[in-house]
Amino acid sequence: MHGMNFHRLSGAFKYYVFSRHRKGHGIHSPFVFDFVNTVLRKDIPPDVMEIVNGVRKNMEESSELLSVTDLGAGSQNKSSSQQRLSDISRRSTVRNRYGRVLHNIAARYNGRNILELGTSVGIGTLFLALGAPASRIKSIEGCSQLVQIAKRNIVHCNIDNIDVVTGDFDTQLDVLSETGFIPSMVFVDGNHRKEAVLKYFALLKELLEAGSVIVFDDINYSCEMNEAWNEIKSDLQVSVSIDIFQMGFVFFRKGMVKQDFVIRY
Repeated sequence: MHGMNFHRLSGAFKYYVFSRHRKGHGIHSPFVFDFVNTVLRKDIPPDVMEIVNGVRKNMEESSELLSVTDLGAGSQNKSSSQQRLSDISRRSTVRNRYGRVLHNIAARYNGRNILELGTSVGIGTLFLALGAPASRIKSIEGCSQLVQIAKRNIVHCNIDNIDVVTGDFDTQLDVLSETGFIPSMVFVDGNHRKEAVLKYFALLKELLEAGSVIVFDDINYSCEMNEAWNEIKSDLQVSVSIDIFQMGFVFFRKGMVKQDFVIRY
C-alpha cells in the first residue's frame, strides 16, 4: 500500500476514535461551541451551491488540456505536465462538504481581507467570495494556465471581489506585506511539503492582523503534512486549534487559554 494512503487510513482511524463533540455538546469554550454551530453545522444558501456546482460541472465535463506547472507537492500520481482540466477538477478542487466550511468561516470575516494560497480552478475561491461578499479576496496560484481558468470561472459567475495572482507563494507573500494587504483569514491549499508549509506559517504569522485564523487543507495528506500541522498547532502564538481531519484551523485570539480540539465532522 502506498505510504501516503496508509497514513491517511491510520489517521482517519485515530480521528474517528478520538474526535468528539459533533453537535458541540460538552465543549466548554463558548468560542469553539459557536464555531461548531455557525461553521460546521450551518447550511449554506442553495443559490451558492447552484453557482459552484455549475462551475464544477463545466470543469468536470471539459475536454480541455492544460500544461500544468506544479510548484508544490501536489498530487503524486502526475506523470506528465499535460493534464485534462476535468481530471484536475475532480482531483484537486474543494469538495462541497468542505466548501460549506470555507463559506461559513469566510462569512465570519466578511468585510476583512481574505488570502488563499493555491487557487487551482477557483472552486474554493468561489466559496470564500460568496461567503464574504464584502471582503477583498486575494488568491495566489503557481500555474499560469490554472490562473486563466480560475479567472474565467470568476468572470462567468459575475464576482468582482477576487484578485487572482500568478506566482510562487514566497515571492507573493513578500509583495503582499509591501502593499499593505493584511489578511484576517488565510486558506492554505497549495503545497504539501512540511518545510514549505512551516515557512508559509512563519511568514503569515507576521502578516496577519489580530483575531485572525489560518485554515490548512489536507493536514492528513501525508506523514510530513501531519507533522507540520502538529508543529503549527503547538505554536505559542496559537490560542485555539481545531482539527476536523481534512482541515485544520488555528486561531490567534488574545486572552484565551490555549486549547486543541479534534471535532467530528
